[in-house]
Amino acid sequence: MLPRGLIRLFFEIAHENLARPLGVILKHCQLSNNMIESEEQLLKEIDKIRKEVPPENLLLFRGQNQIYDEVRSGRARQNTIVNSEVESGWNTIVNRLTDKKSGTKYNQAILQHYGLPTFYLDLTNNPLTAAWFACYKYEVLKPTMWIGNTFRFQDETTYKKLDDGIGYIIIFEVPNYEEMITEEELFDIGNESKFIRPEKQGAYLILDHPPRLPNPNKFIKKIIEIDRSLFTSSKSLKELFPHPKIDKGYAGLLDVPYVQLPQHYYNKPCKNFVGVNEETVESLDKFFVIGKRAIHIPFYIEDKDDLYDFNPKWKDTTIYEPSPFRIWKTEYFNISKMHKGQKGDFVDTAKITISPVAFNRLFSNDESLELSWPNINSNSIFFTKAVLDHDKVIDHSPPYAGIWLHKDNDLIIESHLVADEENIEFQLGHAFTFNNGKLEYVKIEKECDCGKPEEHIRIIESLLKIHSLIKKQEIALIQHAFNIDNWYVLL
Repeated sequence: MLPRGLIRLFFEIAHENLARPLGVILKHCQLSNNMIESEEQLLKEIDKIRKEVPPENLLLFRGQNQIYDEVRSGRARQNTIVNSEVESGWNTIVNRLTDKKSGTKYNQAILQHYGLPTFYLDLTNNPLTAAWFACYKYEVLKPTMWIGNTFRFQDETTYKKLDDGIGYIIIFEVPNYEEMITEEELFDIGNESKFIRPEKQGAYLILDHPPRLPNPNKFIKKIIEIDRSLFTSSKSLKELFPHPKIDKGYAGLLDVPYVQLPQHYYNKPCKNFVGVNEETVESLDKFFVIGKRAIHIPFYIEDKDDLYDFNPKWKDTTIYEPSPFRIWKTEYFNISKMHKGQKGDFVDTAKITISPVAFNRLFSNDESLELSWPNINSNSIFFTKAVLDHDKVIDHSPPYAGIWLHKDNDLIIESHLVADEENIEFQLGHAFTFNNGKLEYVKIEKECDCGKPEEHIRIIESLLKIHSLIKKQEIALIQHAFNIDNWYVLL
């Protein structure tokens, strides 16, 4: 029987790690002499400023509920870490949704509005939109938990109205803006048919990648103060953050499957709980697993009805692996037990969880793709073939399969792994040399007795197509949503 209160403890730990931290933002500049009390007054003030601006320059706006030392993009702020593989994954997913082959920078600009930190700064061509952001504060809410085969957390967030104090509209005068658009230093992203949020916000994104020029802080023309105790905005959260029933791109992002988080990775706080030890935590993982979407997509709500109106839980899927594969970092097995002269422990491998969609693409018969070792800074990789779980339907069963590839210079040693929910078994594979993008079978002392190494070559070749398919934007390699070291998911 589980210790009393353990489930609640897991939920609290999970929520603490799921919450997205808020960043810092802005810069001091010349303040307007007039405190703004209404939208009418604001528009009159903006009209005066527009008369000072030459036609080749563009006025853009940014609303802030407080002022900081300078304006900074999400990636340019201190202590913000983003994995490059995650960026590549987002880019591929956007192109799937838009049926386009847009460049990485353009897609990053779009997805700035959906949660991805980039080297671009959010601006708008509508001062009324900026005023709304000056009067509201971003707030992370407790996620909703969907109970099913995996206990799935739906991230939620909102903007809370501020009824007192001063809000700020930072006005940017961007010179030669058409040239900046050509150079991909400025994006007008308000014309996407699938992604509606940027259109509703009149969105522009400007490059902010210090020390690179231009520095957007140099474009700040004036800061307007808003009296939040008197100002009433005609905008609303539902207008600026359209519901996924309206914003099809947003709905598509909310369709991304969940990934599982084993309790083992939170075992330190759990072990401090009376009556809980590491064995209890690992046993619990077999029947209680929490999940988070493979990419971080919060749901913007004014009240719970917004989420329940969309009700994504019935079509949610979870990328599923058996417990021994999920907690592979507890499986101490040195490759020297099978192959003398080799060094490396299974617990130190990087892992790539392959979703069914990515698996089908990898194992298609495309022989034109260049083969290369996956670019994840590891010469020892554990590949697992995952399955999809639905909310309350389990249509899969053991055995589950994985492959461990250990690379020693030009030699690749293959091991096969088979697991159920309790145990994992290591089986001999074959060995190959890998030179100039070609695999060749070589005999080793201990190897699989199947007598068909050519069939194994086809499997390894498929796994070595990952880099080429990422470049073609046909699959997306992203870091595990819970940022577990050396765990990647292939979508």
